[in-house]
Amino acid sequence: MDTEIELKLFIQQQDHDLLKKILNELPHSSPQWSKKLSNGYFDTIDLQLRRWDMGLRVRGFDEQLEQTIKTAGSVVGGIHSRPEYNVRINQKVPDLSLFPSKIWPDGQNINAITESLECIFETNFQRQTWHIEHQGSVVEVALDLGEIIAGDLSEPICELEFELLSGQASSIFPLAIAVAKSVPVRLGKASKAQRGYQLAGKSPGVATSPLDSMPTVGASQETLTQTLTNALERWQLVEQRLSVASLVQQTPLWTQLIDCIELIESSLTQLNPRNSQLDTLVNPVLAAVKTAAEATSSSSLAVLWRQPQYGQLQLALVAMLMS
Repeated sequence: MDTEIELKLFIQQQDHDLLKKILNELPHSSPQWSKKLSNGYFDTIDLQLRRWDMGLRVRGFDEQLEQTIKTAGSVVGGIHSRPEYNVRINQKVPDLSLFPSKIWPDGQNINAITESLECIFETNFQRQTWHIEHQGSVVEVALDLGEIIAGDLSEPICELEFELLSGQASSIFPLAIAVAKSVPVRLGKASKAQRGYQLAGKSPGVATSPLDSMPTVGASQETLTQTLTNALERWQLVEQRLSVASLVQQTPLWTQLIDCIELIESSLTQLNPRNSQLDTLVNPVLAAVKTAAEATSSSSLAVLWRQPQYGQLQLALVAMLMS
């Protein structure tokens, strides 16, 4: 069993070549390999694995097959942490009995579940990797370009992942921030599996709870930290909804996004000590979001995502919350 700790960033395809150049030139960067990865994601008709918060895939690469199951984990901002189990296999259909029995809920007929598995969606992409040493840690950086396919539907994959191989998780952030200085990025809360289930129409909508109120003067640092965490989570949720909404549907969502950034700005003013990097970024981002909201254009979100400070603020927030 391995526990995967990674930071996922969404990028834009037009920056793909520039990103490769940047990653090649980072200090202590060692290019590794480039491979075509083909993945089938499996579940039962009633999504039993999904209900257990598990993700099951069969990956093909270099004429080999490997089945992987990821169990319940956590996502803070864009940092994903999930236990995973990998087994080499000889067929394209997974066999759940090959995984350790301890991962399954008690009393389940795993053989019967295996028999009822079907492929829900696929992800096919080219992955290029680098190993980068930073402050005694080793981070694998993976650049993925391809697509998610569910029936007749598809959507692009254009992602950058920073996975901790050894050392401290905090070593991921300086590398990601260095990239974000040259290429527009944004946090990737949704995994490829989550996006695939959504594309296949197999994922329920996420309920929106009321956004925290503005912190009162003198609020505790713990309260401010939790408020910032909640606002960052909401930011990413609203952003995802904006990306698929019609122009009419976008109006209230832009208001929600502005509320998120204003809540972040208000909370940051009460931090002790103040974070100068966050203070520098939050006002330009808030102004850019308001400009995008007023434009009422189908391209407003895409234009906003090209603003470097947008992703830089998200990254700086996660780095602070994880410190």
